[in-house]
Amino acid sequence: MSKTTPNPVASTYGSPPAASGGSTAHSIPHPQPISACTHHIAGILVTVFGLDEVPSGAADIAVLWLLHPRLQTQACMAPFAAHLISEWNKHQAKSRTPPVKKKGLIAVSFDQRNHGSRLVSAIANEAWRSGNEHHAQDMFSCYAGTARDTSLLLDYLPGYIFSGANDPRRIVQNLVLGISLGGHAAWHVLMHDPRISAAIVTIGCPDYTRLMTDRARLSKRKTYTSSSPPGRDFLGSADFPPSLVEAVKKSDPAGLIWSMPGLHWRKDQERLHTQFADEEKAVLLPVMTRCFGNKRLLNLSGGADKLVPYAHSKPFIDWLKAVSGKGGWFEGSGFVLEDIVFEGVGHDVPSSMVPNMVRFVRETLEDEGVAAMEMGGGGAGRLGSKI
Repeated sequence: MSKTTPNPVASTYGSPPAASGGSTAHSIPHPQPISACTHHIAGILVTVFGLDEVPSGAADIAVLWLLHPRLQTQACMAPFAAHLISEWNKHQAKSRTPPVKKKGLIAVSFDQRNHGSRLVSAIANEAWRSGNEHHAQDMFSCYAGTARDTSLLLDYLPGYIFSGANDPRRIVQNLVLGISLGGHAAWHVLMHDPRISAAIVTIGCPDYTRLMTDRARLSKRKTYTSSSPPGRDFLGSADFPPSLVEAVKKSDPAGLIWSMPGLHWRKDQERLHTQFADEEKAVLLPVMTRCFGNKRLLNLSGGADKLVPYAHSKPFIDWLKAVSGKGGWFEGSGFVLEDIVFEGVGHDVPSSMVPNMVRFVRETLEDEGVAAMEMGGGGAGRLGSKI
């Protein structure tokens, strides 16, 4: 990916409506703008969408955190905010059996680290092929930092958008929608902040080691090609230094879950096995419960994506499906995983993905199992009996 790489969300919606009205989108028109205000929070310029559209009397507020792609800015996420908020408000207004309480939905966007208003080094956002010798370190630290920024902003957001002690509104639920680089970050946010109940990961990846090892192969990096077999010494090399290996083990989904001590790997395994000894379950269960218990995940991928190929996400996602699905040892955890691959789609967000986002947001906001924002450690007390 370079400076000439197209914006993956450039064609998701049509052009903004002209003064005469109308849109050029064939399937999803560009949404009408909604209210937006900007706040300076913790040194970050934060845009909050939809406060003026919150239904009258709604005290319970859900927040949709929007994380943009690499080489883009928060501005490209505004149509998603307008569309998803408008669809939710329309759904509540026309529902024949409305909930006892109306729930407001707002959205929040901000520039990822080293992007937009936070840009420090343009080359640090580039890939190896574009001359960035620290591509692996720069990209991982950028979006891992953005995930932490999301949690930081959530700490302080209510103090900026609610008027004071007598304001009845409160944040009861948080969702995250990330695209590309933002999709990588969305995995981290979902797993590491107990207040996040759901994530829409769009053309992102949960296995950074697998993604970057293959990118090194495609980029013909000497750290990959010089060994026999190729790639044997890539991890721990100058392109993927030991400190990065350790950082990935601390926060990356596959890196964290699959590198835990006490798991019985075989040399020929591409992914971790799904049938565990009791001592392995004792290691995995607390972490899986903290990261995925009572949470929802929608993963949207392009079947022809060459930049973030679905093949690099598939081993970990298939493992999650196996352990959390029917008969799996994590069944009953409350974890819901929906995985959709759009055949023929590259590293883009076509309009055909958006209805799935709308539906998933609606289902999540209506799901009482994830409705309460967890202020503690992952909601283990509400897990099903199987585990």
